[in-house]
Amino acid sequence: IHYAWSFGFLASMCLIIQILTGIFLAMHYTTHVDLAFASVEHIMRDVNFGWLLRYLHANGASMFFIVVYMHVFRGLYFGSYAAPRHWVWALGVLILLLMILTAFIGYVLPWGQMSLWG
Repeated sequence: IHYAWSFGFLASMCLIIQILTGIFLAMHYTTHVDLAFASVEHIMRDVNFGWLLRYLHANGASMFFIVVYMHVFRGLYFGSYAAPRHWVWALGVLILLLMILTAFIGYVLPWGQMSLWG
């Protein structure tokens, strides 16, 4: 077993962390345009360890993409896109596109200046 084959497992662990921290953040988040940024401030300042949850979620998303890109590059290097596994590769590309879309939506949710110009 080589370390290059562990990126799928690491991506799964990052996804689990993202889901768990996202659920806990969603418990205190307000979706209204006028209140979204204030709810993020509330999470950061008033919720116990809310700052930790937010930073775990934000940095976890970056780590998730790093691990997934390493997983993709490993697949390209070893030719995992070839004939018997080409449908698995196509499904992986579809999942990657859904990840990018979900990350953009999560980037816009705090409704701050970076969200506005993103």
